[in-house]
Order: sequence, then C-alpha cells, then structure tokens
Amino acid sequence: MNSASDIELTTLSVRRTPLSAAAGLHEYQLVVLLGPAVGQTLPLGEGVVLGRATPGLAIQDDGVSRRHAAVTRSADGVYVVRDLGSRNGTFVNGSRIDEATLAVGDRIAMGGQTVLQFSVRDRLEDQRVAAQKLQALGELAGGIAHDFNNLLGAVLANVSHVQSMTEWREEDVRRVLADIEVAARRAGELTHDLMAFARSGPRTRDALELAAVLADAGRLLGRGLPKNIQLVIDAEPGLVVRGDPTRLAQVLAHTGLNAISAMPDGGTLRISARRCTAIPSEMLDEQFMIPAGDLALITVEDTGVGMEPDVRRRAFDPFFTTKPRGVGTGLGLATALAIVRDHGGHIGIASSAGVGTCVFAFLPLRNGRPQAERRTLDEATPLVGCVLVADDEALVRDAARRVLEHAGLRVLIAEDGEVAVQTFRAHEAEIDLVVLDLDMPNLDGEQALRRIRAHNADVRVLISSGYIERAREAKLREVGIDGTLDKPYDSLTLLRAVSGVLRDVSRRKAP
Repeated sequence: MNSASDIELTTLSVRRTPLSAAAGLHEYQLVVLLGPAVGQTLPLGEGVVLGRATPGLAIQDDGVSRRHAAVTRSADGVYVVRDLGSRNGTFVNGSRIDEATLAVGDRIAMGGQTVLQFSVRDRLEDQRVAAQKLQALGELAGGIAHDFNNLLGAVLANVSHVQSMTEWREEDVRRVLADIEVAARRAGELTHDLMAFARSGPRTRDALELAAVLADAGRLLGRGLPKNIQLVIDAEPGLVVRGDPTRLAQVLAHTGLNAISAMPDGGTLRISARRCTAIPSEMLDEQFMIPAGDLALITVEDTGVGMEPDVRRRAFDPFFTTKPRGVGTGLGLATALAIVRDHGGHIGIASSAGVGTCVFAFLPLRNGRPQAERRTLDEATPLVGCVLVADDEALVRDAARRVLEHAGLRVLIAEDGEVAVQTFRAHEAEIDLVVLDLDMPNLDGEQALRRIRAHNADVRVLISSGYIERAREAKLREVGIDGTLDKPYDSLTLLRAVSGVLRDVSRRKAP
C-alpha cells in the first residue's frame, strides 16, 4: 500500500443543481454536516442570519462571528448567502465568497470547524431517517446490554463467591477484587466511549502541538506492542490544533490498536502528521465535510490484512466488529469518528484486502502556541485542607470521603445542592475545595455553584458528572469552575483532580 505521503493529491469539481424559479413551492433548510451542532437542521423560510447568535441554532464555534453570514431568498425564490464582514470569512464549496447564489447540495463552511449543507426538506426522507435512527438505536442498545451484562455478571459472580466463603484467605480475596476492578474499569471505558457520541464538543480547547499528542499515543501503544511489529512516529513540527489532548490521543490509540490486531504476522505501524494542502483522492467523496482553512492530516497506517469493501463501509458503525465476542466492543472507530468531529475535523479509511489500511484524520490548524502546563507545588507536598463533596448517591459520597480522608484531607459531605450551599455557608472559612455533582435534587450542581459563588467568588470548585453538554459546560465556566471530574472515576483519578486544584499556585488561598 502506498504511504500517506505518496497518495495522489487532487481537487474536485462540484456538480451543482440550480434552484427552480418555483423554489417557493419547496421547503429549504441548512443541515449541519460538521461542527458542535452536527445533525441539526435550520429551516430557511425567507432567510436567516448565521452566527453564534443564530436563533434556534447558535453555532458554538470559536471562529464564528456573532453575525457571520446571511442567507436570504430573493423575489424569484433563489437563495443567496452573503458574508457579513466576519473575522474568518465564509466559504461555499471551498471558495471564499462575499456573496454567492446557492444550489441544492452546496456546502457552506465558516469558523474553521462548521460546515452546513443547503438542501430541500423531503418529508418522506425525514420519515426514512427517523426509521433508520430507531433501527440504529436498537442495535446500539443491544450492544450496550450485551457488554454490560457480561461485566455485571463478572462482578456479581465474584461478589457472590466471596460472600459464600466460610474462611477468607487474603490471596483469594485479592484475586477476586482484582477481577472486579478489571470489570469495573471496562464498564467505565465503555461509558466514556458512549459519552463521545453524546458530547457536542471537546471538553477542553487548549492549543496543542500534534507532535506531542502523537508522542503520547506512541508511548501508550508501545507498552504492549508485539516484538514483530515496528512502530514509527513521524510528526511535522509546528502543527498546532485546539482541543483535548487526552481525547485526541484516544483516537490514535483506538486506531493504532486496530492496526496492531490487523497484523498477526507482524509488520509496520506508522503514525504521522503533516500539513495538508490538498485532499487525498481517497477522500474526494467526503472532502466538503472538511472545514475551510489550513488542515493537518494525521494518518495511522498498517501493513496488515486490510478490509473488504463491505467491512470498510461499516467500520465506523457502533458495535460493528470483526473480532470475536469478548475481544472487542466495536466502539473504537466509532468513538474516534465522534472525537474527530467534535474537534471540527473528519476521518476516513483507505483499505484493500491483503494490502493494508490507512486511517485518515483531518483537523483544522490553529494559530498560537501550545498551552503551557499549569504551575503546581511540589507533588511530594502532603495534601492538606478541607473538601466539601456534594453528591446525591450515598455510595459515591462514602467512597470519595474514604479516599480523600486516607490522603489526609478533612471531608464534609452533602446529599444535594441545597445542603451543599448550607454546609458551605456554615463552614466557609474552613473549606478549600468544593466537589459538586452536576445532577442533584433540590438544587442541581449549576444552581448550587451560582449560590456558592454569590457568597464567595474565590472558592475553588470541581464539577463532577458522567455527561455535560457543551453549552451547559460553557455556562459553568462563565460562573467559574476549576475543572471537571468525569464519572465514573477511581481513587487515583479523584486524587489527581483534587490535588491538581489544591496545589495550583495561582489558586492558593491567601494566608
């Protein structure tokens, strides 16, 4: 198989279908193909202004202006898109425009990570899509149920085994606990992968150098790499993107593990990143899913068994896998697709049976320097202080208290948001950090945060949740939080999050 650098680069001419003069007889809309609101539609009617303040479809893209572009319908029914003096420009089918007439199928790119398609609303098509969604939901639910039943079965069987012991031997109990931990961690990984489909954007948006992300992924993959597989990391320096380094490394880890599985007899796994000036021919059918502007092309390439065409077409389907039951969930590439789209990019596959596979990921390049690491105190410094933990689940509260108290911290607990606010007011002078569950009765985490901030604007706060919508997280950060703690978390994750905030030099309490 040719390497990514040898792939022919070309351009695509667009076949455009002009609007009829009787366009008013049809309903026209914009469909979000790429970006934080992917999948949403916006009826056009007589016209609409696009931007971060668009009614019904606020485009949460850092590069989109508040009033970015306008789509209007003329007297003869033709729709026209016009740039409104935006910061980064408006593009139609890859060309920057001041004003352009729209044809069905045209794609409008703006802001660096948002692509919309101009289309006719077909009510029969709406029904077909709804039926497909129900079918996909059923397949997804079946896959989740199967995997969780296996994991819960392992936990319950081990717990029952320990309970049935008449005499506990430390060696046996430790072995059972280790199996329970493995099952619980796999369940946590499964839920995190599922959250990738629900999230509408990266959890962090730092400036990152891709060379560092590839190096991190290389270290992860290298730990268990078979001796007959050679790993090559090749990253062009100076490629900066914005996003979450952990989730981008997860993309490379998922695709890299698939590549390793595809080389049972050994071979070469090559992960590279370079600036892209044109779209590889293998991606021509999808190139307008990619935003305008400079792009980074990341490739994960193997010399393995490759894919048959029908397998390649379904590679990104959730829970589709060619691996035996128990070996893989089929969420790896589907998760990678969701993460790359969250970062304003796109992903595709070029593969031939018996030759090998190359996974392409495009990400928009950004100006700026990579985010500097936060300055912290010496990690050897013992944890001291008082932490208020608010969660409506008693098992979570008790577990968090045991972990934090074992680390030397004093812990106060609250079973809902109202009690959290009352407890904070009563012990304000003692509390160094508040950990708030986002979804609690009486007052949720957001409401409790606002009341606590109104009482003390400087207290450090972590928000804990299994799922935070991007718009909601943006509101939380406006009020002021010091970070998020994803559920489910283990003791090490909890301690890292808490110590990271408590040891942050810039957030230390004044003596």
